[in-house]
Amino acid sequence: MREVRRLALVQRQALIARIARQQALRGLAKALEDEARSRALAERSHALLAAIASQPGATSGGALAEREAFAASLAKLARQANAAAQDAARQSEWQAETLAKAELRAERMAERAGQARMAVVQARERRAAADEAGAQPGARGLARKLQNS
Repeated sequence: MREVRRLALVQRQALIARIARQQALRGLAKALEDEARSRALAERSHALLAAIASQPGATSGGALAEREAFAASLAKLARQANAAAQDAARQSEWQAETLAKAELRAERMAERAGQARMAVVQARERRAAADEAGAQPGARGLARKLQNS
């Protein structure tokens, strides 16, 4: 029956759409987590940098050079963390758009599956009505008539 094959196809497409939605949801969650982690790292790096810069007292030249090298590495880490947070924010936006598209497709596939189920029910009802009226059902009946002749 053509309607049953169509229903099976639509159900497979709906399954694929649901899987794509789940993957998009996981991608969005990971991107948001990456963004939060990068922002937290940048904030901690800036806080440490501020704490190092405000240390009072006399120090030797070697200690001052080491502190400056450490401060420079912290500043570089903070810049990298900020860049990573911005990249993660862009990734989050893209993942949110992907999720919205996947949800829309999943909804459309669910609607199509409902329509396909209705078509199967209607086709079965038509065949049952034709059987009750005494008519031979479609091509099968014609093949039987030809075979019996």
